[in-house]
Amino acid sequence: MKNFKEELLKTKLVSVWGAGYLGYTKLIKLQSRGFKADVFDYTGTNFEKKLKKGEYLDREQVYSWSVNGDIPVLDISRINMIKDPARMFDSRVHVIAFPAIDREGNNALKELAGIFIKNKRRLKGALVIFQSAGRPGVIDRYFTAPLKQNGCGCGFASAFRSDWTIEDYFARNEKRILAADSEKSLAEAQFFYNLLGIKFKALGTIKEAELYENAKNTFQYMTTVFINQLSFAYPDTNVRGMVKYLLNDVELNESHLCIGAGGSKIPISVENISEGSKKPQFLSLIKESQESNMSLIFNYAEVIKKAGCKSVTIMGLTVRGNQKSIDLSPSVAIAEYLNKLGIEVYIDDPLYDEKTIRKLLPFSRHVDLLKQGLKSQAVLLMTDHNRYKYFTQKDIDSLGIRDASLVIDNVALFKDFKFSPKTVYHLVGDGKMGNIK
Repeated sequence: MKNFKEELLKTKLVSVWGAGYLGYTKLIKLQSRGFKADVFDYTGTNFEKKLKKGEYLDREQVYSWSVNGDIPVLDISRINMIKDPARMFDSRVHVIAFPAIDREGNNALKELAGIFIKNKRRLKGALVIFQSAGRPGVIDRYFTAPLKQNGCGCGFASAFRSDWTIEDYFARNEKRILAADSEKSLAEAQFFYNLLGIKFKALGTIKEAELYENAKNTFQYMTTVFINQLSFAYPDTNVRGMVKYLLNDVELNESHLCIGAGGSKIPISVENISEGSKKPQFLSLIKESQESNMSLIFNYAEVIKKAGCKSVTIMGLTVRGNQKSIDLSPSVAIAEYLNKLGIEVYIDDPLYDEKTIRKLLPFSRHVDLLKQGLKSQAVLLMTDHNRYKYFTQKDIDSLGIRDASLVIDNVALFKDFKFSPKTVYHLVGDGKMGNIK
């Protein structure tokens, strides 16, 4: 890290691959912070020729890159326009400023990887930064993996951009998501972006960052489709008047990774929207969401069966810890499906006694974990009851939970406990579903 900082500050030279919108705007930012740049016109925009003639940008670029048609001019004296890609390896930072796969399906990233591999001796200690997010995993597949296999001693990071105009890029001031292939690469990327005066947040891997960027845009896409569906489903209601409040008032932080969206308030509101509509056929997203919700709940039952477990203890029937309500409870739905799969179901819930549980789920067995210990192979921790919050490592050990074959944690209460080496612990959404066999 020390050598990286010293060499970067010694020359303040950055290699920018690509001279389209991403490259041009990155060059403006670099120049504003006193950096020089080697630029290779990888995407074929005739950058050098047009820039020297004062023809870059052309009319189409101006009006596709800017809302107001006002684009800052580059200082040509601080740009080295490179024709031979082998001359691009004098800097410690390489910015990849074009999409991995373009609209015509051309894999420019794969071609660029070949150039980097040919010059691998000059890449030692360098940092490669990607600005454009494509399909999750595409950067690792076509660039970072081949370079690592060929012994290129550089690091990799991503700082994906979601701006669509010059105005967005310079005025929005949103935090960039940084991710990298190692802690060292991440620290170097953070240092570089601090020099550029760009705020950032950190994610783990580049693939996670690719997924994040695509999911963020997909979220917006689905929201737009939903509010458009509302306007058709409620043709005599001024949906436009309420949408401006709706989009500001939704508390998305209340959404979280879990086994099924339960509770009485949200699912009943979903039903109310459908039942109150004159044209419910337009609300396809709602119908699909309801079906998907149940499917995801049942999928976890299938996971337990796939793991070879013949019995499971469901810890918590209630939707929320310490609230005595099982209206539209995912725990009830998964218990019923587990029974259909031939898996023996035990229920532990401090708010429901044996008689009540037998009435609600007659196929199940009531168990008091604190008195009887674990009687099943698998554990499904569904709710954050106070009883479970007070569990200690001693309880995990003495009650037999430590030796369960499979522990699926829906509420992250057990994530710091130690289990047997033979136990598969899965926290919902932790990326370890593939470990369950």
